[in-house]
Amino acid sequence: MPLQRIRQFTKSDVFKSFTVLFSGTLMAQVIGYAIAPILTRLYTNAEMGEMLYYMRLIAFISSIATLRYEAALPLPKRDEHSYLMYRFVYLFSFWLLVFIACFLLVFSVVFDLMNLQPWFILCVILGAAAMIVINVGTSWAVRTGTYGIISRQKITNSLVSNALKWGFFFLNWKSFGLILATLLGFVVSAIEFIWDFRKTHQRFRELFSPRKTRVVLKQHREFPLLNLPHVFIDNGRDMLLATLILAYFGEAVYGSYGHAYQMLRIPLMLVGVSVGQLFFNRSSEAMHKQKALTPIISKTIGVLTLISIIPFTVLFFYGTEIFGFVFGTTWGIAGTYAETMAFWLMVNFVLSPISALPLLLNKQRYALIMGLVSSLIQVIPFWVFPLLYGKSASVFILTLQTVSYIQAIWLIFTLYLYYRFALASDAKIRE
Repeated sequence: MPLQRIRQFTKSDVFKSFTVLFSGTLMAQVIGYAIAPILTRLYTNAEMGEMLYYMRLIAFISSIATLRYEAALPLPKRDEHSYLMYRFVYLFSFWLLVFIACFLLVFSVVFDLMNLQPWFILCVILGAAAMIVINVGTSWAVRTGTYGIISRQKITNSLVSNALKWGFFFLNWKSFGLILATLLGFVVSAIEFIWDFRKTHQRFRELFSPRKTRVVLKQHREFPLLNLPHVFIDNGRDMLLATLILAYFGEAVYGSYGHAYQMLRIPLMLVGVSVGQLFFNRSSEAMHKQKALTPIISKTIGVLTLISIIPFTVLFFYGTEIFGFVFGTTWGIAGTYAETMAFWLMVNFVLSPISALPLLLNKQRYALIMGLVSSLIQVIPFWVFPLLYGKSASVFILTLQTVSYIQAIWLIFTLYLYYRFALASDAKIRE
């Protein structure tokens, strides 16, 4: 009987979709992490820190430029209604990027307050634009079930960016080469999404209506009103953390911290993202069909917990030795940071795929509060501890330990709260 169920599951659309998403994500991450030990021996901790700060900046801009309407694309029952949001998001984000570019130029050139070089501003705007295309295109692909384009995009991005990072080292471009390679990886991988939008636009353009667009946007106004502040807080927190660490502890410390954070997110990138996209799609379908959500959530949490136990436990005990051996002796300190963050990011890995649940259950207000508290837990120690105890390496470790364990406890409570939301939703269905 169990064998028969396994065979049925392997033939289901859910399994096929997961296989496509997971295989593309796996290949992309394998490429990236295979070349990482080479790059960490070519570039310094400080140079890697500058690249990571650039990535934080474009992630922040791209996350707010769409007003979070891209997250609503899978929700409308009719494709033409979803297309109206699809079209609006691209148009709005384009003009917002124009405004941001003008803003950065004015304050860096005229007032000379931000000390930003023109090439960096150009890379930020182009990188944010490419990331917007990828994020919006991914949501549309989830709606239409064309998961292959998501996998191809990830593989293309990883191949292009990592190959260029290796090549630019021989031109001695240092942090500029890392940033340029990252930008070109995003731009090239966004091309297929642009082509896909062009085909979609040709299909639905005769159905465009400003009045209908306003109606659809109003129906999903909770995304800019409630979900956007949540995303703003999350990405703003990451930007603020990066700024504080750079200001108090330097580029090398931030480079080591950022590298450790990236490595600990390997399970999330390999499995969690694909599971999250499928969870959102399946949960949305279950709600449309008046089916229970808790079985989907329970399976998701159980599977992710089993997957995460071994890798995070190994890193918790042997992070310093593993990082020093794999990435070079100068990166052993990053392994020490990884040991400290292991439990926190294990809980985050389990929670992340179901973090879209408040959107489906109209509980964005609670998600906003939970996200705000989570951000304060991370930011306040990095702001206060250096002022009280100094800016030494030991103070950074103390701060990171405080943040990691309090954050892990808070995320466990968040997971419990989201599960309670699902139970309440299922109870209404049974009534």
